[in-house]
Amino acid sequence: MMPRMAKAERLVLVDGSWLIYRAFFAIPANLQTKTGLPTNAIFGFATMFRKLFSGRMPERGAVVFDSPAATFRELKYPQYKAQRPSMPGELAQQLPVIDRLVATHRFPLLRQPGYEADDIIATLARRGVEAGLEVVIVAGDKDLAQMVGDGIRMQDTMRDVTYDAELVRKKWGVPPARIPDLLALMGDTVDNIPGVPGIGQKGAAGLLEKYGSLDGVYEHLDELKGKQKAALEEHREAVKLWRHLATVDDRAELVVGVDDLRLTPPDPRELDALYRELEFFSLLTGGGDAKVGDAPDIEVEVPTTVEAARAAIDGLPAGQAVAVVPLFEPPARVHHAHLVGVALATAGRKPLYLAFRGVGETLGDGAIELLRGLLGDTSRPKYVHDVKQLAILAWRHGLRLGGELLDTMVASFLVDPVKCIPHGLDQVAREYVQRSIPAVTTLLKSGKSARPPSAVEVGAAAGYAAQLADVVLALGPVLQRRLGEAGQAAHYEAVERPLAYVLARMELAGIRVDRDDLARMGEEFHRRKAEIEARIYALAGHEFNIGSTKQLADVLFEELKLPVIKKNKTGYSTDAEVLERLAPKHEIAREILAQRELAKLINTYTDVLRDAIAPETGRIHATFQQTVGVSGRLISTDPDLQRTPVRTPEGQRIRRAFVAPEGRRIISADWSQIELRVLAHFSKDPRLVEAFRDKLDLHRRTAALLFRVAPEAVTKEQRNVGKTVNFATIYGQGATALGQILGIARKEAQSYIEQYFEYYAGVRAWLDRTIAEAHGNGYVTTLLGRRRWIPELTSRNDTDRAAGERIAANTPIQGSAADLCKLAMLQIDRELPAAAPDARMLLQVHDELVFEVPEAEVAATVEVARRAMEQPYPLDVPLEVGIGVGQSWGEAH
Repeated sequence: MMPRMAKAERLVLVDGSWLIYRAFFAIPANLQTKTGLPTNAIFGFATMFRKLFSGRMPERGAVVFDSPAATFRELKYPQYKAQRPSMPGELAQQLPVIDRLVATHRFPLLRQPGYEADDIIATLARRGVEAGLEVVIVAGDKDLAQMVGDGIRMQDTMRDVTYDAELVRKKWGVPPARIPDLLALMGDTVDNIPGVPGIGQKGAAGLLEKYGSLDGVYEHLDELKGKQKAALEEHREAVKLWRHLATVDDRAELVVGVDDLRLTPPDPRELDALYRELEFFSLLTGGGDAKVGDAPDIEVEVPTTVEAARAAIDGLPAGQAVAVVPLFEPPARVHHAHLVGVALATAGRKPLYLAFRGVGETLGDGAIELLRGLLGDTSRPKYVHDVKQLAILAWRHGLRLGGELLDTMVASFLVDPVKCIPHGLDQVAREYVQRSIPAVTTLLKSGKSARPPSAVEVGAAAGYAAQLADVVLALGPVLQRRLGEAGQAAHYEAVERPLAYVLARMELAGIRVDRDDLARMGEEFHRRKAEIEARIYALAGHEFNIGSTKQLADVLFEELKLPVIKKNKTGYSTDAEVLERLAPKHEIAREILAQRELAKLINTYTDVLRDAIAPETGRIHATFQQTVGVSGRLISTDPDLQRTPVRTPEGQRIRRAFVAPEGRRIISADWSQIELRVLAHFSKDPRLVEAFRDKLDLHRRTAALLFRVAPEAVTKEQRNVGKTVNFATIYGQGATALGQILGIARKEAQSYIEQYFEYYAGVRAWLDRTIAEAHGNGYVTTLLGRRRWIPELTSRNDTDRAAGERIAANTPIQGSAADLCKLAMLQIDRELPAAAPDARMLLQVHDELVFEVPEAEVAATVEVARRAMEQPYPLDVPLEVGIGVGQSWGEAH
């Protein structure tokens, strides 16, 4: 037998200078502690360590940072990195903590004057390979990619990508050794290396592939022509210098060697103490005083007979709160699901698990009836996480929910809508009770090993569900207290809790869809898309991946030489704004826009909607999320029906596929300009209030002001400008953004904004007052008193702070519109059973409610909807509702 070869020791070298910037700009800036310390770069570092330690711990390692001292590069080329902006203040604040984090992980931290981090890493990597070590460089930029090769890989922990030589070639178009040649030709804006004019990454890679190296390019310079040849000749000496600057020094004279980099495991208690200080509860290891990480084993009572189960339920202390956690299948389709088991947890006793299905001794489906008294008990408080889901399951089994009920998911949202989005149990538990729950894959596995809950051993299902119930039981009183402290308890009881039942009824009802019509549309859209793509290839002169930003940019700006509109960090931008500006003069831009629109229709609507139709009902049962839209707006998912287009002919056609059965009709009720009316109510601006009270055309009135014409002389195009300016107020758009939308100069856009605020002075005063109060309080409130905290307002970064002020201006308006919609939905839900017993509210889409009703109940439903939607809350201006009726959604809207 051959002796087993020992695994090579692993040396991990982290480019700390790269990682802090990458994490700082990739992770939201509003990540900060309660004391206001920004932590996004720190969090990026912490998650990097978690990934490194998730498998075999490296035997050696170091985190390397640049030194502030000059290197040979600045001495040879003073312009080197000269254009780099100074470090943002929010990032500089985090550096001392990052040093602590590195030390707590017991990683050596290296800086050496005269060398960049890249040089130190390159030297240690080379020495590591020579010593027989397996080397991993944690970085993601081009500079260190030149070190990738035998024994050295580069791992981008922010993108979860590991580069070998082949992947380097695939990403940058050249093998690792030719990266310095590539950078010399194309330039590197980060390091202020200009590159040869007219040669981009694709052109540089092409030259190097053809001639082998930079020297090879110059040896065959006579084979080149025109401007490219002239530019290369002109910059011959500079290119050699740029290559030298771009080449990492792997022979640096360092004060440490690889033998100095041996690692010892970090102390979990020290890590958890730091993570708690930083409020990184999701990273807790369980090494501290409180058990976090893998959920603890919990002793569970699992009765095996109906009699024992009934006795166990009867034995729950009377009047004491109980946490309820259901298991059901199929897990992703609650609207058609069956209960597999239910975990019940109360204080001072073992959790109880009732197994209706599973592998082992079960109670059988008939025992679900045992839950009737408990769930309907009006004297017993209940804690659940997602009451809407539990209500749907209960109703499907003929049960009802009663009594005081706290939904910890919705409560978390009301306490702070931003912090735990989308307020899943794991996120909320870590935030409020520093507990974790096991991943569902620990129970149901994943991939080819995936199994339904009923195929799991009863003991395993009981342990999993009991842990969840125990966490919900711990969350209940904490969030009940936090709701009261935040002043949200009354809003929860009056609006959000009853709304969950309204949404549950809407989801169960679903909306009928004509599958055959969708299929015909899909076939037509696919055919038209293929025809457009053929025209794009003809205009480009060859086929390419239109969906690839890089390939499209190369075609448009390198090959076809279209004017460059704007660039981003990765190169030329090809977003919709760029294409729309190119479209008037360039056919290929118009075709690409058309291709994208059809691709969106196919990928987002026709194919997705067809797949979402439930075979049991022939209907789409979307999920309405209460805890995702931070402004309070409801969000539709699985599928997202709120993005169904309305203004294009294709969008109208898609909406016509949503139909009513024979003998029933679709009703669409839509608020007109609800957000502008809310703005009028808040601002009390007399001209704005007058416009709505007198039923004037507000957009025409604003256009008349901007263009200095009589309202009756305003053209359609001018009215559209007025409309855009009116809504720009709500969204806090400045002159630059408004100018881009309208296609006008910034100066002209600024003039529009100034005229608007001069005319509607009350709006300006209200905005200033609201933003000032937000700075003072740290939050803004809606019409019904819901709060949205805005951490961006405390940022030292001007851009983030400006974004916070836009949020402060917009949230009271958009959030209050959401409040009004919820109030109307609650009133309709209360009144419809008596007025139109067979009518059903099906959808809430932005400012629109959609119903399906018998033909005989259309008039009664319209009356209920109009009354509830026009008068949900006392406002200074009237709300106006347009209502349409048809056989399909498209026909009714």
